[in-house]
Amino acid sequence: MKFLFDDSYSFFITWIKTLLPIAALGMLSTIFLFSGKVDVTQSLPYAELNVEDIIREQRITKPYFTGISESGIEFALSAAYATPNASQPSILDVSELRVEFKTPQGNTAEITAGLGVMNAETKSAKISQGVRLASKLNFWITTETLDIDFNDSYASTNGPFKGVFSLGSIESGNMVLKMISGDQQILFTNRVRMLYNPKANQSR
Repeated sequence: MKFLFDDSYSFFITWIKTLLPIAALGMLSTIFLFSGKVDVTQSLPYAELNVEDIIREQRITKPYFTGISESGIEFALSAAYATPNASQPSILDVSELRVEFKTPQGNTAEITAGLGVMNAETKSAKISQGVRLASKLNFWITTETLDIDFNDSYASTNGPFKGVFSLGSIESGNMVLKMISGDQQILFTNRVRMLYNPKANQSR
């Protein structure tokens, strides 16, 4: 390769441009040659532990299930985590879950809870821990456990519950919420007690 220069300054600049990259490569090579050795095995136990946990737990992050019942009611279930049962893969343990029913006309019912067990074969779920059901007409309830049937679009309590609506509050030993085409039905049984107090709930 031949270089042609008009003066010594151009000669100097050209060689600087050529030598500097070579010098930089030489300096980088010395870093690898004289740097201390890294023991990569130090991080392996942590990586192996994480992999073992994932394989053992088989936990799914942010699962989302949707479907339509035979009566045309849409339903959706979302959760923070879902873990398949070791002996029955069709059963999932879910946490921080949210269930929503929606009729073709747009009427909705929303259910939230801390824990739940979902059966994919029977399309049902049993939820617990801070269960809250919110329905139309400014009505919601809190209870300990709730059974949900996605096929028939209904939810029922297994024990006492407390409910609040626009006209006051209500308590009973059992409640069934049934989603039907265009509407929803709520049935209270077993020692029903209602307190009429509309003013107390106007701000809710």
